[in-house]
Formats: sequence, C-alpha cells, structure tokens
Amino acid sequence: MPSISGQSVLILGGSSGIGFSVAKLCLEQSARVAIASSSQTKVEDAVKRLLSQVSQARYEPKGYTIDLNSQEVEEHLQKLFLDVTSKGTELLDHIVVTAGKPDFRSIKDASLSHLAKTAQMPVFVPVLVAKVGTKFLREGYSSSIIFTSGQLGEKPMPGYSAFAGHASAQYGLTRNLAVDLAPRRVNAVAPGATETELWGEHAEMLRDMASKSSLLGKPGSPEEVAEAYIYLMRNTDATGSIVSSNGGATLK
Repeated sequence: MPSISGQSVLILGGSSGIGFSVAKLCLEQSARVAIASSSQTKVEDAVKRLLSQVSQARYEPKGYTIDLNSQEVEEHLQKLFLDVTSKGTELLDHIVVTAGKPDFRSIKDASLSHLAKTAQMPVFVPVLVAKVGTKFLREGYSSSIIFTSGQLGEKPMPGYSAFAGHASAQYGLTRNLAVDLAPRRVNAVAPGATETELWGEHAEMLRDMASKSSLLGKPGSPEEVAEAYIYLMRNTDATGSIVSSNGGATLK
C-alpha cells in the first residue's frame, strides 16, 4: 500500500489515548503530525512525549488547542485549520477525529438538553469537521477523514441506548460523507474496550470486565487500535468503511 511518509495528518484528540498512539505511529512513518486538544497543558506534554518516544522523527510534531464543546465550534474549527495549514497554503492529507468522552447516562436520566449536549462531539462535530476541513484537505483519493465510533454501533448493551445511537449515527455519517466528499475518502474506526489513561482509578475493574467480554480475554491497547487508522490512511481503496477492533466482543 502507499506510504504516508511526508503526508500531513491532523489528529483532533491527539494528546492522549488512541489519538496519541495514532500520532506516534504517523511520526514513526515519517508523516507530518499536528495534534489538537482542549488543554494547552496536555497538548504541550503530548508533544514532549512524542518527541521523546520518536526521537528519530523526520518532522517535529505540532500542537494546538481547540474547544469542540463550544457553541462556536465551527468558528474554532475554521481557525484551527487555518493555523495548521498556514492559512490554507499547506493542505492536509488526513484528518483524524478521536476526541470525545462518552457519557453513559441511562435513558431514565436523559433529558432533551442533556441529549443535545452529549450528541455534539460524536454526531455534530464530525459533520462540521467534514464541512470546514474539506476546504483544507488535499483533493483526490489519497486524502481521507477518519472518525471514531464504537462497538455499540454493532452490538447493543443494556443501559447504553443513547450512546449506541451516537455510535450508529457515526456509521451512517461515515458512509454518506464518503458519497458526498468523493473522491476524498471517509472512514471510521470502531474500537471496543481499549485501556487508556482515561480508565484512571477504575482501570482494574474495567480491565476485568473487558477481559470477560472479549474472545481474546483482554482489552485492546491504544497502540493496537491505532494501527487501524494507519491502515485506513494507506489503503486508497477504502472509503465508507468501518474497521472494528474489539477483541471479538461483538461475537460473544
């Protein structure tokens, strides 16, 4: 498959978890990497960690901040893309969206305002990324946008109806945006339980739960899941595709 060496990749949510691992893999493959997150401190720390972990990187990673939860998110995205691309003079090859923190509130506790708020990151932001980002994305099938969904789009779980709706919406968005934005490609990765720093103090409990639900007896790692994003960048025949990485949990 084609190399991504020298290509420019922007990762929204690249300061931690799966997004950070995607950034690291891109640097290892000599891509130009920019990460964006809501915390300046986390972005600066992530850039330092990337530099230390990929000491032979051909290009130095860059970091930016953006608030994707704001009502002015479209304006924030416009500014971010202008900054990353030097006002549109240096186009992107890939846009990756891993940002987001799922809210697993049950239906009995849901309200219209809460549902609208929690849908912004997984549903509305991808549409706006496509709207704004396409202007800064190189034309042709070598370029792509990659979203992040979840295994609930494939396998329902009791108590997760709202989040399952978001995951399923991302499946539909990915496929339809692939039609709307062609020949640029649009794909998504659907991770299962993936052990990241977000698990925090609940890591042991979540690891045990994930191990029991997985055919492999373990949760995924950010490094493993990140490989799916690299595959979708490199495979110029993949568009409208959902790549699952869930240890077979949807089969159990």
